[in-house]
Amino acid sequence: MARIALVHDIAGVAKIQARLLRSAGHDVDEIALPRTGASWRWPFKAFALALRVLGYVPAAGRLRSGRYDVVHIHWLPVGIVGVMAGVPFHAQAHGSDLHQNLRNPMLRWVTRLVLRRAKIVFYVTPNLLEYLKGFESKARLLPNPVEPREVAPDPSAPAEVKKVVIFTRLDPVKGVDRIFPAVDELAGRVELTALDWGPLATEYKHRYGGQVRFVGAVPHEQIGHFLQGFDVAIGQMLQGILSLMELEAMASGRPLVTGLDADLYREDAPPVIRAVSPSEIVAALQGLTGEPDELMRLSRAGRDWVARHHGYAHHLELLSAAYFS
Repeated sequence: MARIALVHDIAGVAKIQARLLRSAGHDVDEIALPRTGASWRWPFKAFALALRVLGYVPAAGRLRSGRYDVVHIHWLPVGIVGVMAGVPFHAQAHGSDLHQNLRNPMLRWVTRLVLRRAKIVFYVTPNLLEYLKGFESKARLLPNPVEPREVAPDPSAPAEVKKVVIFTRLDPVKGVDRIFPAVDELAGRVELTALDWGPLATEYKHRYGGQVRFVGAVPHEQIGHFLQGFDVAIGQMLQGILSLMELEAMASGRPLVTGLDADLYREDAPPVIRAVSPSEIVAALQGLTGEPDELMRLSRAGRDWVARHHGYAHHLELLSAAYFS
């Protein structure tokens, strides 16, 4: 049995990891950190960062005195707490904490310091490896844990295409500017729903509120139930990967239209419909209309693919190999 510290939580991933590691007999401490000013904008964010670092001092002391066999820290800038503690640690990159932070002078310095000091750097999607140049020897792909049986125990496959959800944060980094221009053509054919979430939410509600229903945040434990209220999900269009939200849509048995880069998934291509432009999104939905067999195939194949690559047993195997090999 190992003594493990999981520091910080992003999208519930650390909580799931804690559960899995405890089920394997390990002693796990979950250590939360202050989030003061996380949503502030620059230059106020710089002041908030300084406040947060001061708030990390108790956690650093706990890590130093805890005699942990493994320290695993989520979100790269937060990895500074491991540096402060002076203990060996693993760091996990979730996306923007790597590719966006490397563009910011202050955050780039902190991020690269953490990358240098970390024993292992986990990254959750295959596109992130290109941002880890110089650190490839310590980089390990650790896909987000998603268990289809937990997200949606026994979903039924859609038989038609009437209700479509745009299931992504309304953020330029998600390529939503490639999705919403399709609204005019789609609105008369299907019911469209989007999330009232992200920096573009106010603008998009104003522009598309007459054609798209915008809904508020959904509690994580209700995501599977929420998604099963739709026939097809549209995911992000810019990064070429399956983020946690696309995986949850597939785990819920919803056929997925998204801007996938197949080169990132050569060993086992995800069963999704690729689209990267408004016209391709429209064509994808048209192609599924009146095709119940294809809807059923995508529904079942998507759940199976998520189970193979993101299921809890596989995730625990990858964690154990990285921690103890």
